[in-house]
Amino acid sequence: MREEIQMIKNDVAVIGIGLGGTKVGYEFQKRNYKTYLVNGSEQDNRTISGAKDILVLERYNGMAGDRSLAYDALTNNKMILKKIREIEQKIILVAATGGGTTGSGTIPYIAELCSSLPGKIVCVALMMPRADEAVQKRMNAYNAAKEIMELDKLGATIFINNESDSNLEKINYNFVNMMDAFFKDDSASSTSNFDDAEKIKILSDHGAFVIAMRTSKPDSAIGTQDMVESLTAKNIFLPINNDGIVSHIGIINQKGVDIDEHEIIRAVGNPENLFKGNNGTSTIVCASGLGFPVEYISGLGKKAVAEQRERMQKKKAFAILDDLEEVPEEQPVIQKKKRHRGISFDELENL
Repeated sequence: MREEIQMIKNDVAVIGIGLGGTKVGYEFQKRNYKTYLVNGSEQDNRTISGAKDILVLERYNGMAGDRSLAYDALTNNKMILKKIREIEQKIILVAATGGGTTGSGTIPYIAELCSSLPGKIVCVALMMPRADEAVQKRMNAYNAAKEIMELDKLGATIFINNESDSNLEKINYNFVNMMDAFFKDDSASSTSNFDDAEKIKILSDHGAFVIAMRTSKPDSAIGTQDMVESLTAKNIFLPINNDGIVSHIGIINQKGVDIDEHEIIRAVGNPENLFKGNNGTSTIVCASGLGFPVEYISGLGKKAVAEQRERMQKKKAFAILDDLEEVPEEQPVIQKKKRHRGISFDELENL
């Protein structure tokens, strides 16, 4: 059984793009996944010292907020495109920060390129900016999300919410930790198993994907309601829609835990398939084929556009300095000479 489970982990490649994406990719790399870290900024690359397989966008040291420049940089680096086309793994996870220029400008293209390769399952992880981040970052994220949603050959799309924690490194770690546990799960029981084929089916489904993982301890048992909250509210993902759209639900019960799938269905929706396994090292619940979080992302984008419009209006009304009032030149003052009174001869003689 161990060899079979290891095979699915070994059949996963991760492409991290831009600063945020390469950090996520590096976390996977440290767990022995095949990774490709794509970036054009030398400064960004120095922040992941020790990382291997860095693919540098030559002649482009940073993109300064221009998504089209990032796209040009990728298409002009043919060697990177060649390496991506030669990926052998069946499952490709492409990760980037939506607000970043390199990531947002190239992730739709790279995801589309990967999904055109025969026999590949392509999943996308897009990290969405906070509501108080710069206008351009939120507009970048909106446009990247829109372009990704339009790629109908994609599998699971994961929208990570950077608003969920002030520590972005913690968000990255939690995401990688959950996906790693999902990929390498080797649970087995005589009653029910969530096997590799079912995992692949979940990842193949077009739409949003969420996952939750909790571990029971002797002093803190995990119950169904804990997993419902972790899946739908207390997590690192954008809020799921309350529309009941879901294709597949997967549950792995930790040994000694029995999650009530009916409560999960009540919270998420009635799926086409429900896959369930037992005797896991942690309890994992995931759902795929969910409706895209259009309302949330639309609100993020529209607010950014409104702020940009307001900013431009204010810029047009810039106050500038008026010309100073001219002051007449100072006219020279003519001093009147004092006339000395003459002294008479008699006065002089008296002196």
